[in-house]
Amino acid sequence: MNRTADQVTNATYLDQRRATEIYGEAFRCAFEYVYGSHIPGSVVEFGCFEGFSTLLLADLMVEFDAETEFYAKIFDRGLHVYDSFEGFPKSTDVVDAISYEVSDSGYWAEHEDASPPGTEELLRAELARRFGDSGWSVVRGMFEDTLVSHPLTEPVAIANLDCDLYASSVQVLDHLLGNRLLPDGAVLLLDDYNCNRANPRFGMRRAMRECFARTDGFYDYSEFLRYGWHGRAFFVHRLGDSPNPDER
Repeated sequence: MNRTADQVTNATYLDQRRATEIYGEAFRCAFEYVYGSHIPGSVVEFGCFEGFSTLLLADLMVEFDAETEFYAKIFDRGLHVYDSFEGFPKSTDVVDAISYEVSDSGYWAEHEDASPPGTEELLRAELARRFGDSGWSVVRGMFEDTLVSHPLTEPVAIANLDCDLYASSVQVLDHLLGNRLLPDGAVLLLDDYNCNRANPRFGMRRAMRECFARTDGFYDYSEFLRYGWHGRAFFVHRLGDSPNPDER
């Protein structure tokens, strides 16, 4: 049975009204900041499940791009979505293998939260309806493969990471940071920051700490906002661009 955009659901909340309220406010605040601060770059999502957050991001792009009289300068932005549509990969990394969500609850098991059939086609149709034939992409496959075969090459102003696993989050963050794709002031939205009982040894908390440490002081981050019980948004700072060593 084919679904419509109105039938797309969110995996974190059974109450879709609550999901729309929480994500809608957080995403809108991120857009207000990025557009108001004139930060260049595209909007990228890693992990989309049924496309709930994808369509929220797409609608905000349409809305904010139309506000030409309010924002003095608006950069061209694309929307790029990466997902396997097959659910979680097998947890081969030891950090994930011993994490609460894998070894205790078992919720992040292989192929869990696979996208319903037709999700990729639905997203392609909805994005084409909003943006036409260009300025967007839906890339199917595991991050470790698609970030090689279809790497991001343009600046990224907002990255929504719904990667869940530590290993998947590392693959994405290392790509963004290692290729210096995040301009100063970019926003990282981390959907699963408080998963694994918010323990810093696991998941996105550990991935953020380790991946930013690997930039050798070129990048740093600070908290922007919190959303729901699970999400955290961060500002990204490019300290390596500063001519003053004391600011690095």
